[in-house]
Amino acid sequence: MVINKNMLYCYRITHRDNLPHILSDGLVNKNHHKAAPDFVAIGNPEIIDVRSTTLVGLDSYGYIGEYIPFYFTPRSIMLYNIVTGYYHPRVPQRSRDEIIVIRCLAQTLAERPKWFFTDGQANDGESGHYADLKELSKIDWDCIQNSQFSKADDYDRPRRYQAEFLVKDIVPAECFESICVYSKKMQLWAQTKVNAAGKMLKVNVIPEYFFQ
Repeated sequence: MVINKNMLYCYRITHRDNLPHILSDGLVNKNHHKAAPDFVAIGNPEIIDVRSTTLVGLDSYGYIGEYIPFYFTPRSIMLYNIVTGYYHPRVPQRSRDEIIVIRCLAQTLAERPKWFFTDGQANDGESGHYADLKELSKIDWDCIQNSQFSKADDYDRPRRYQAEFLVKDIVPAECFESICVYSKKMQLWAQTKVNAAGKMLKVNVIPEYFFQ
């Protein structure tokens, strides 16, 4: 399956228990006043800590940790580590049905007051930071679209694979294009939460997003 074939989408994964809060208050950074005290974290805490003290490579953009990060693929290295248990217990293993993917159009995210994207993992010093969608060609779309992140023959490939789109402070649910889940069971569960929140959001079943 070719991922993000037309280079339109950005993806963020989260634990399913976070969905009601996200639908109500949006995706927010950890220091935002709307941040949920019972938010279920699924990422690598070491990377989260580093971002809190790493400046964006653009003037007056503040720290990377102030931004909500998206990847240009749902099949992120982080998701791979989560569903396979590759870094357990540092990154706890979870079932595919515990994870949801929030999909947004890059063009919609670019309408937020402050954002930028990178051509690799944002906190890596080798990655460029950009605030012009015309620069999206700087991204290594070949490795992203083909889910190639092995470093066996290209040590820098994992960095490029983790190119990001980052939005300052908050991404309201109105910016979401759809929600993607692993199974029909999760689709029914998520659609119930979407309906209860009064949102008009489609819930897609795309098992390929989850390294199936």
